[in-house]
This record gives sequence, structure tokens and C-alpha cells, in this order.
Amino acid sequence: MLKFASFFRKRPDIGHDEFHEYWVGTHAELVMRMPGLVRYVQNHPLPGTLSAASSYHGVAEVWLESADALVREPGSPFWEEVAFEEAMFIDPDSQVVLPVDEKLVKNAKWPREGMKVLRTLRSMGGKVPPVFAMPTVARYARNTVQVEPAFCAGYDSTWFANPAIAHAAAPAMRDPASLEIMIVKEFVIKE
Repeated sequence: MLKFASFFRKRPDIGHDEFHEYWVGTHAELVMRMPGLVRYVQNHPLPGTLSAASSYHGVAEVWLESADALVREPGSPFWEEVAFEEAMFIDPDSQVVLPVDEKLVKNAKWPREGMKVLRTLRSMGGKVPPVFAMPTVARYARNTVQVEPAFCAGYDSTWFANPAIAHAAAPAMRDPASLEIMIVKEFVIKE
């Protein structure tokens, strides 16, 4: 199985609500038709948690049966529709799609009402930071980018059962390896 992460900004001419509604609605329905799709997750940053300098307004994660699912046949109606739909809400110059290798470090039950913190990283070396060993962390995964060059070496995902603890812990997660930290609401579109 292959995993890809897509980082992107919203189109500058649409509002945040419109961006998120379109992504979780119209676009999600389209992605669900992707050949070979195994799992699909959207990560929507919480209102007020991104700065004006934030590089991305969302992260989509897809798991596919094989690389064959990504073959874009010239003139394929599905991929033409994907390009059209993405242009409705995504700034096309901002989108970066990265193949990643995911390693679950802590795999407890996923907290449906909790929050997830995504941290893009300059490097993937070293030990897992101690904050991730906290009992309030429900799950923790490291995603290493499989191509170079890329804007980051990878990213990690930390799930907190309690949203207030996610907000409190996010600043403590910043370290020299961190590029950006996003507190997100995770929408599992396909499990």
C-alpha cells in the first residue's frame, strides 16, 4: 500500500468557510471515486490557529492499493474532473503532493472527538520527542517523505483525546526540527 500527502493553500479569492465546505463536500465525493483508493483523510486547520505566514491551509492524506492508481491517462475524464474541481478551491501554485512512508509509533484507539496536531519537519532523525509519550496522546505517527527535494523531510501526526490539551501541547512541540505546526480537525472520509 502507498500513502501520499497533499499540502495546499486555499484560493485567495474564497473564504475559509467556503474552502472547507467545498473540500469536505464536493471534492471528497470526487476523490471517493479514485481508482485503487483504500483510505482518505482530510486535515482542516482549526479557525484562528494559522498565521498569515502559514504555508498551507490543509493537508489531504490518501492511501492507495498501488502506484497504478495514480496513472493519469491522457484525456481521462476522471483526472480532468479532478483538475477542474481542485481549481475551484485550491491555489494550484501552492499544492505539493508527497509520497510518504508512515510509521505508527503509538497506536491507541483514535479519538473521534479529539484533535490532531501536524508538524512538518526539517529532518526525521533523532528520537521521538518526549511530549509524544504523554498519557494524553492517543496516537502518534511519523511520515517520512520518499522523494527529494521536498519542502520538508516529513511530518508527524499526534492525536489528543482532549482538544484543550492539543491546544496547550502544540507550542511545546516546537523544536529545531519543526517547520510548521497545525492544529487540525481530522475528517476520515474513507477508513
